[in-house]
Amino acid sequence: MLGWRRPFRLRSVYERMLGTELELQIVAATRPQAEAAERAALDEVERLSALLNRFDPASEFSRWAATEGQPLPLSPELRQVLEQAELWRERSGGAFHPGADALGALWAAAAARGHPPDPQALAAVTAALRFPLWTLNQGGTATRHGTLPFGLNALAKGYVVDRAAEAAFAAPGVRAVLVNAGGDLRTLGGRGVRVAVADPSTPRDDAPPLTWVRVRQGALATSGGAHRGYRIGPAQFSHVLDPRSGQPVAAVLGVTVTAPDCLTADALATALSVLGPAEGLALAERTPGAAALLVTREGERYASRRWGQRGRLPPALTGR
Repeated sequence: MLGWRRPFRLRSVYERMLGTELELQIVAATRPQAEAAERAALDEVERLSALLNRFDPASEFSRWAATEGQPLPLSPELRQVLEQAELWRERSGGAFHPGADALGALWAAAAARGHPPDPQALAAVTAALRFPLWTLNQGGTATRHGTLPFGLNALAKGYVVDRAAEAAFAAPGVRAVLVNAGGDLRTLGGRGVRVAVADPSTPRDDAPPLTWVRVRQGALATSGGAHRGYRIGPAQFSHVLDPRSGQPVAAVLGVTVTAPDCLTADALATALSVLGPAEGLALAERTPGAAALLVTREGERYASRRWGQRGRLPPALTGR
C-alpha cells in the first residue's frame, strides 16, 4: 500500500530514576514522535518526583510531612495520592497503611542491634496507627497530625508510572507505551506484553519464572520478601510488616497483581501480602479489573478468579 511504513519502536533504560531502573518502550509512527513521547514521559517523572519524593527534603511531600497541626495548601497531585492512600487504608481494613514506615524503622534498628524490637515500642506505634495521620480539608489544604514517620512510596511510584505512561501515550503518533519502574509497569495501546512472574522463594535473578501473565491496557505490581528483609540472629524476617500487629508478614511469600492502573496494583500487592490468601483474594475480587496470584511460604499458590483469564502474548511490546 502506497505511503505505508513500519512504525518506529523505541526502548530506553535509565538508572536511578524513581529509586530504581526505569524502562520505557514506545511504538510511534515516526522516530521523532517516539522521542517526543519519551521526553514527555521523562518530564512527567521529573516533575512528579519533585513533588512526591520522600527522600528529597526539598520535595513538597517532605516539606509538608515535616509540619504538625498546620493546614497547608497542597498540589492536586500530592492531594490525590494522599486521598488514594486513605482510601486503600480503609478498603483494606488497615492492612495497607502509609504509617508502616514507622514500624520499619523499629525493625531496622532492631536488626542493627541484633535483638527483636521492644514489644512496648511496637504496641505504641500500632496504637498510633489506628488514628488518622492527616486530615484533608476543604479548599485544598491538608493538616499533618503528630510526628509519626510515614511514606507514600508504593503508591507514589505507581502514580508516577501511571502519569508518565499517560503523558507518553497522549503524544502525537503514539500507538503503544510501556513504562516499567523496577517491575511496577503500565501498558497503554498496542497488543500488550507478556511478563514473567518471578519465583518469590529465591533471590536469584536467573531462576526460572513461576509463571507468565499477560498485561494489556493495564498494570502489574509485585510484593515479596526474597530480596529484602530483617535478619536478627539466625532468623530472617520479611520487610513487609502488618500495620495492625507490628509483626513481619510470615504466611505470604510473594504477591503479583494486575489491575487497570499501577497505583491500584501497588496498593493491592501490599495489602494482599498482609491479608493472606482468603481475605486478600476477596479484596482483589472486589476491585474492578484486578487479578492476583499469592504464593505462601509453604509454596502453595492461590489465584483470584480473573487471574485465570489472562492470556499470553509475545514478550516484546507490539504496536496496534
